[in-house]
Amino acid sequence: MARFRFVAVDAANARHSGVLEAASEADVAARLARDGKLAVEICTEADGQGSLGRLAALLTTDIRLSPDLNRRELVRLADEWAGLLEAGVPLHEALALSATAPRRRTAAALVARLSDSVRGGATFHAALTAEPAIPPAFSAIVAAGEAAGALAPTMRRLAGELERAAEFEGKLAGALVYPAFLTVAAGAAVAVLLVVVVPNLQALVANEEGVMLPVTTEAVIAASAFLRAWGTWMLTAAGLLVAGLFIARLHPRGRASLDRLALRLPLAGSLIAARETGRYARALSAALAGGVALSRALPLASAGVGNTALKADLAAAHRRVLDGMPLATALTGTAGFAPETLLMVRLGEQTGRLAETLSAAAELLDKRLRRRLETITTAIGPSLTVGFGLLAGLIVYAMLSAMLAVNDAAFG
Repeated sequence: MARFRFVAVDAANARHSGVLEAASEADVAARLARDGKLAVEICTEADGQGSLGRLAALLTTDIRLSPDLNRRELVRLADEWAGLLEAGVPLHEALALSATAPRRRTAAALVARLSDSVRGGATFHAALTAEPAIPPAFSAIVAAGEAAGALAPTMRRLAGELERAAEFEGKLAGALVYPAFLTVAAGAAVAVLLVVVVPNLQALVANEEGVMLPVTTEAVIAASAFLRAWGTWMLTAAGLLVAGLFIARLHPRGRASLDRLALRLPLAGSLIAARETGRYARALSAALAGGVALSRALPLASAGVGNTALKADLAAAHRRVLDGMPLATALTGTAGFAPETLLMVRLGEQTGRLAETLSAAAELLDKRLRRRLETITTAIGPSLTVGFGLLAGLIVYAMLSAMLAVNDAAFG
């Protein structure tokens, strides 16, 4: 059992804070929910165990390579439930039908648990809240829809928002596939030339006496010798670095430090901040449009933010909002929130159309991010092709030059 500090709000928007002992952050959130409170911030309390205690906690961290429910499965489920509810199918029957559909084993088990909970008398949002794989914002919007008696339109709006978010994430991933593939393929080809082909050339030259090699050939042979001598160590060091970064991300402090560093990277940092800000604005817009109060919607929206450093900044902004500060003012200075985005938030607060302006801001951020990525990937592809082509050409030129030098020495 670990000790967790928490900040939460109740239905009257009153703020509560304290320390709880629990097995995980999810357990703390569930206990607060049972007490009618919504967690705004949960963090591990330093308990004086020292480095050995932190190491033990790290080694016993539960690592899951496959979640019970991924984003695309949640999109399909929301769309499926929305269609059944709009057709007039009662909720318990809709869930029972959904549980019989073919899907991954863990996802099917989750839907079956939801169906059993609702049949047992639980509300839909309570059943969703009990599942850690369901995003908190999803459960909160469903709760607002149930309270308003408009579960079907709420689910349809949720399905649409989730589908747009998944589509955007897919486009981002697709834009990076070609540069990544080109880098790996071309790098492997150059490595084969240096490790396999060039040594054969070097052996051929070594058997000839009085051969004067060009500077380019000597440079390529030296690069080949260095790669053969240190390549294994370099790969080992790279593997250890990746493993170290992975282990560091398992620890909250290590992950926060790495995420903060990622936001400061040139070019990549601004792209990460823009992506996370767009995701946050879209989630907050969906929660507000679903009838969730702002004080409860803020922590729900930030739960979907992957960068823990940005999430900490958003939590600080949320605390300022709970103290009475306008949202646009509280977000000023937070990474990813450009002046025009803050202006849209401020106008939304002044006109009472915050959900609509946040949705428009998210669309604007997504379009800008997509255009920047398209520009970068359009430039990266030809640049990598030319760069690796020149490198491969240099190696081939060095090989041909060596052959000509051997030929001149033999017949000159």
